[in-house]
Order: sequence, then C-alpha cells, then structure tokens
Amino acid sequence: MGTYYEAVKTVINKVRIFKIGVSWGSFESLIMSPNLGNNADNLIKEHVSPGLIRLSVGMEPAEKLIADLEQALDL
Repeated sequence: MGTYYEAVKTVINKVRIFKIGVSWGSFESLIMSPNLGNNADNLIKEHVSPGLIRLSVGMEPAEKLIADLEQALDL
C-alpha cells in the first residue's frame, strides 16, 4: 500500500496553485488526502481508496487549476 502513499504525496507536492489543507470556507483551492502513509489498511476497511485525493475548488480561474493538476499528474 506504500505505493499509493508515494503517488499521492508526489501529486500533492507538485501542485502549485492548490494549497494543502481542509476547507474552512476560504476562497483558495485546497488539496488533501486521507492517506497518511500508515493508515492504508484502515482506509480500505472503510471503503476509501488509499489513492484518494480530495480537492476543494476555490475562486482561481478554472484553466489555471486544470493546468496545475495536469502538470502535477504528468498529463
């Protein structure tokens, strides 16, 4: 399950517009994952993919957010 964690970490570390965090009603775009690197088995038991990345989309132009995700995902 470590491969999921490394992949998630790589994508999250490569985004430039999205900030790491949870949404508290702010205007900026946020990114996070429930995969902490040591809880993949628990996530699977809860039917949550260890590869899940959650996005909270803010007020930035959609084109910039899409481009940021594309470069982070190497698309």
